[in-house]
Amino acid sequence: MAPVLVALVATLLAACGGGTRSQQDTGGGADAGFATGEIDRDATIRYAGTAPPTSFDPMTSQSELDMPWLAPAYDRLTAVDEAGAPVPQLATRWELSPDGKALTLQLRQGVTYSDGTPFDAASVKANLDRYRTSEKSRLKNDILMITGVDVADASTVTIRVTGSGGALLNVLASRVGMMVSPAAFANPDLDQKPVGAGAMVLTGVRPKTEYVFTRRADYWDPEAFRYKTLVFSVNDGSSVVNLLRTDALDYARLAGPAALEAEAAGIRLYRAHSISGARILLNPTRSKLGSKEVRQAISLAIDRDATSQVAFNGDCVKTVQPFPEGYFAHSATVDAEREEWGYTRNVAKAKELLARAGLPEGFEMDMLVPGVPTTQTRAVLFQQNLAEIGITVNLRVVDVIQARVLFGQGEGDSYAGDGASYTDPSVFAAQHYLTGGSSNPGNLTDPELTALIDQAAGPLDINARTALYDHVFARAFELGPVHVYLCHHALPLGYQNDVVGLDRFDGAAGSDVLRGAAKVRTT
Repeated sequence: MAPVLVALVATLLAACGGGTRSQQDTGGGADAGFATGEIDRDATIRYAGTAPPTSFDPMTSQSELDMPWLAPAYDRLTAVDEAGAPVPQLATRWELSPDGKALTLQLRQGVTYSDGTPFDAASVKANLDRYRTSEKSRLKNDILMITGVDVADASTVTIRVTGSGGALLNVLASRVGMMVSPAAFANPDLDQKPVGAGAMVLTGVRPKTEYVFTRRADYWDPEAFRYKTLVFSVNDGSSVVNLLRTDALDYARLAGPAALEAEAAGIRLYRAHSISGARILLNPTRSKLGSKEVRQAISLAIDRDATSQVAFNGDCVKTVQPFPEGYFAHSATVDAEREEWGYTRNVAKAKELLARAGLPEGFEMDMLVPGVPTTQTRAVLFQQNLAEIGITVNLRVVDVIQARVLFGQGEGDSYAGDGASYTDPSVFAAQHYLTGGSSNPGNLTDPELTALIDQAAGPLDINARTALYDHVFARAFELGPVHVYLCHHALPLGYQNDVVGLDRFDGAAGSDVLRGAAKVRTT
């Protein structure tokens, strides 16, 4: 497998050249305009994603990248706009107490779960208590700040926190804000059959291949999911362009060679903004990765331009930090120091840092790689980049779902893949910079960083939090972070002429791309 991938990387590098494409440029003569006409409320939308969900129960979901699969069935308490500011979904209004220790939500009335159970304050309490106390919950670390949930009346709930609860509104726009029917908590197949307050019900399944959703007639928002049926399929990119070309798909995520092929075929493309990105995670307790100089050398050795071109056809905006420019948690300080962390590749400096770390001849490490062709291609490029500074990387390709889990359990030196930065940076910070974080198996942190993270979670106003997170990320980079961020996705959507509504912010990990879509009648 590796020789074939090496050849593919070399071919793509020769074909692509340097540079990156902007998020707005459709390239290749593609048209980002949308059709006009009457919305077909009885339409079927056929959409393709690249990997199946790890679970249809938000509590046991293993990744924020499951969000697009979960969102049709599960509304969240809040959502976020493009800058990261919270906006209503199931919660319509909110108020933070003067001391910051209680966040009161006013809930949307007249909403039911798909099994007929009423959505109310008691069910919100039941969900949040389940997420933070269940032994099976993978979301506990996301809401460690919650100490209790109080029901005032059917449409009013107060969430009590340690410190200050300003971050909660954004946190509730992620998986922990997804509301599951309490009547379904004990369902043994909840991980396969979602029961939520969302617009859609899962009505057909071919595991890891195709999932069919049907819209509820009683859903509260007529402007969301404006179609009757969603056929959500899994496609790793090898045939997605042909499916679009033959009208077997209405729209689909494209990456790398698939996007290039789609442009050549005249398929319409729309490039959606996202807060997810490509990255490498490092375990500082393994190999030689405990040294800040080594981690920095790795970041300097990676060719971010080539990564974007080879793996994403230029549709990934290079970076060294977790949140993209324009999002409130983007750090100006890290941007000012980005050359120190490899925004422009610097092999000579990377070698110098390895020598300073006592490793002039390099060393050997392994890399967990999800079994997705585009990710494997990317990993071969990383392997080549790091070989130039003397680091031998042994690629270990594993199941796409298990790769991330194994790294979190400390079973790999590094992990190459995609990651969502989460709707709120407090969750990202907890996972990457605090003891026990799922993306920090080496527990790399210090008291100063811990205190900064706690402080930044306090204010309700995201403008106030921007300066605070600048300090958080600046300190994390002083320590030498355990993540090497490469680029932020601006992955194109290939779509048919009758598809509309893709031009809404794509939400956390693409969670809203299905919410906004629709088809117009063409006859």
